[in-house]
Amino acid sequence: MTDSRHSRSRQLPTTRRFYRLRQVSRNPHIVMHEMLREYGDLVRWRGLFDICLVNHPDFIRPVLTQDYRHFSKNTTHYRMLRQVMGNGLVTNDGADWVRQRRLIQPAFASRRLARFDQTINALTSSLLARWDAHGSTEVVRLDREMSELTFDIVGETLFGRDIKEHAREMARILDVVNLSSNDLRSVLTLHPWIPTPYNRKWKRAMKRLDGIVFGLMGERGPHGDGSGNLLGRLFAARDEETGEGMDDRQIRDEVVTLILAGHETSAMALSWTLYLLATRPDIEERLVEHLGANLHGAPATTEDLPRLPYLKQVVQESMRIYPPVWGYVRRAERETQLGDYVLPAKTWVGVVTWALHRHPEFWPDPERFDPDRFAPERAEERNFFAYLPFAAGPRTCIGAGMAMLETQLILAQIVPRFRMRVVPGHPIESQAVVTLKPRHGIPVTLTRR
Repeated sequence: MTDSRHSRSRQLPTTRRFYRLRQVSRNPHIVMHEMLREYGDLVRWRGLFDICLVNHPDFIRPVLTQDYRHFSKNTTHYRMLRQVMGNGLVTNDGADWVRQRRLIQPAFASRRLARFDQTINALTSSLLARWDAHGSTEVVRLDREMSELTFDIVGETLFGRDIKEHAREMARILDVVNLSSNDLRSVLTLHPWIPTPYNRKWKRAMKRLDGIVFGLMGERGPHGDGSGNLLGRLFAARDEETGEGMDDRQIRDEVVTLILAGHETSAMALSWTLYLLATRPDIEERLVEHLGANLHGAPATTEDLPRLPYLKQVVQESMRIYPPVWGYVRRAERETQLGDYVLPAKTWVGVVTWALHRHPEFWPDPERFDPDRFAPERAEERNFFAYLPFAAGPRTCIGAGMAMLETQLILAQIVPRFRMRVVPGHPIESQAVVTLKPRHGIPVTLTRR
């Protein structure tokens, strides 16, 4: 680095050591947002780990796009996730990730995902038939219902069969592994020989997870033709340059990633969207009218979605307020300049999506639920890197298309059929673990329209 570059750099705003550590352990997304408002759009937080929080598109763009090769996933957060997901796409890095992405990308082509609309609609119809049997005063846990539905969808689209027999056990496993990296229990799993009660529980959960996944893979067999479910496409995938496919361990890692990351993020997107609609009857009714005028009571298909812009706007605005993935971390592998600041090599860089989606420069009145922010005619005024529910750049979430398809199709059936209201007095509080969950759940009453 030249002296002139040094002279242009400013000193990083830095918190004191262990600043607000106790509050961060409970509400990392909220407290980090407060730190960014206190210190500005870039601050080095000295907690359990030193991490540079960035909260402006000008800082985030190079991390995710032009300089992304110099920002790795070599962080404690991803090392913890790697214990569960192995070298799946979420945790993989470097040349191995490039190869895996190239192998798997065709399975998530839009034309292939479009075929799943019948599966999604059929499973949603089954849920609604069960809800029809409820009395008007019966309470359902919206987050649990959406998690069960998206798990069923993962079973059918990934394995081509009902995997309900594993649903309860997988939910328990997810409860074990879905911890924030700021939780000391999760950090200790990096040292499994330490005989803590949580480490013992973790090891049992991992052993059972492998048993379930390898068992389901064994049923399918390594002879998929790539034309049906996603597992068949993974078995059939071949590298264009070498002709090689994935071994069983790599397929296991991708399957676990799809099960845990795929179903949980979609479930949370649905839960928070339905919650927001329940709190804004005016927006809910507008959406009902929009769907009725275009679908006339029928479920939506993939082909219908371009004619339903307001449905998409509702989902986009919900994921702005409650992003299913509330933040992520990278490590600078070389000295890097962001704006007027020089970050030393090995600096951890954190993007807190929760905070970015509330940046007042880009989102006036940020806590207000307003789907018109995403009206097509307003697209040009929005900074692309101020809205990142699926990240951006080469490492954009490969499942983004599937998540949007699934979420819109499910809402298109639920919203015209049922009016939901949150149980009065129940606390609704977001909890940032791996995903953004409702800490106390979302209990609602259902009324047939």
